[in-house]
Amino acid sequence: MVAGHPAPPLGLAWRPESAPSPPKPNQTRGRSRNSQSLKACSQVMEDEEKAAERLVSHVEAAAPPSPARCCWLRLRCLAAASIICGCSCLGVMALVFAIKAEERHKAGRSEEAAHWGARARRLVLASFTVWLAVLILAPLLLWLLSYAIAQAE
Repeated sequence: MVAGHPAPPLGLAWRPESAPSPPKPNQTRGRSRNSQSLKACSQVMEDEEKAAERLVSHVEAAAPPSPARCCWLRLRCLAAASIICGCSCLGVMALVFAIKAEERHKAGRSEEAAHWGARARRLVLASFTVWLAVLILAPLLLWLLSYAIAQAE
């Protein structure tokens, strides 16, 4: 045991002659290590760029998306929104059809998924249309009713 140093663990001895000496300012050993590490880093970067190019080319060459032309999560969210902000009975049916379409898509039956997705989209639009019609027609009918009562007097 060397004075001022703790005992080495489990019988491993530290010998001062095996310790690396601090580098001298005019030594080129550090420069060669730096240039080697820079070459290694540039090689890794080139390999990563080649891999990225291959990945992009494979993605571009992949099969086109399914004919459903719809994001299934967005369709389900629209159906849920049509329950809250639209005619709720049509919105519930739209949500059921959206879930059916998503399940068919996951099962790989894209034609059925497109069919159920189209029905869900139509019901979402119908739900919002009915609700907007009610919002617009209700005050109009009240005005017409008050006008008819005023004319009857």
